[in-house]
Amino acid sequence: MDQALQRSLLAAEAVIHRRGKETCLRGKLTNALLGLSASCEAAGQRGGLCALADQAVVQMGWSLAFMDSTARQVLELMPTAPER
Repeated sequence: MDQALQRSLLAAEAVIHRRGKETCLRGKLTNALLGLSASCEAAGQRGGLCALADQAVVQMGWSLAFMDSTARQVLELMPTAPER
């Protein structure tokens, strides 16, 4: 779970700070949230961040605006910054 949180945090920061091309950022955030969703499922967690991951991964056609909004929500819902 900690690794999934860390990957989600790093992907969200990459989106916010535009660290890469849009397609690359989309892939990073998608993969991170898929991993987080799977980790939440395995751990039996359903909190705000897990619910966000579950909702985001089923969304089709991620626009830059959607990625920005999702990344900001990830940062807001992150319980504590996992160790990097």
